[in-house]
Amino acid sequence: MSILNFFNRKSDGAEFTPMMSSLMGTPELPVESVSEAEQENTTSKGNTLTVSYATGWPIDVIYGYLHKNYEDKGFNDAMVKSDLTFKEINMNIIRNKILMVFREINLNYDVMKREIETRLETCNAAGLITTVADLEKQLSIIATHKVELERLERDFRNNANEASVPLQSYDCGFLRGIATIAMSATGSAVKMPEFVAMPTSSKTRETA
Repeated sequence: MSILNFFNRKSDGAEFTPMMSSLMGTPELPVESVSEAEQENTTSKGNTLTVSYATGWPIDVIYGYLHKNYEDKGFNDAMVKSDLTFKEINMNIIRNKILMVFREINLNYDVMKREIETRLETCNAAGLITTVADLEKQLSIIATHKVELERLERDFRNNANEASVPLQSYDCGFLRGIATIAMSATGSAVKMPEFVAMPTSSKTRETA
């Protein structure tokens, strides 16, 4: 079952608006990452999270994950176990989860494209010129987003550019945790007092 449902149909042959309803834990999307004209609007209803952000298309879910800062998680994990192998395991979990989201978003775009193409044939046959033009615009948007998704996924796999935020923030947090542990261990060490040998004067030796 797909985690996303992107269609809010008005009627057959009418314009549709892509919506996103995620049954997974889609991360909270940062307000500062959008302009005033593209403000965040997030509402939760039970286990369903509906997101309207930036474009209002499925690609926004990817933007949400790539904007997510994992530094606190990295720090907390280091407090549990400051082992580099443990760090790599957790980074792989984050990486694989986001790659799975990439796959699901691409599949949903493919489903959207097929449905629009089917409706386009119907509207062409019915002579609905305005609707046809709108559907063609939707197909153009999908093609643009697919190219962007390909670029973002490539950058994410290479941990490059803006797509590097999740993994680099986790790494930074983990290293900060290790540094905190090291500083704590150093501060708790008991320092032995230093004894300085006092020189014995010649007068003292003669008296003795």
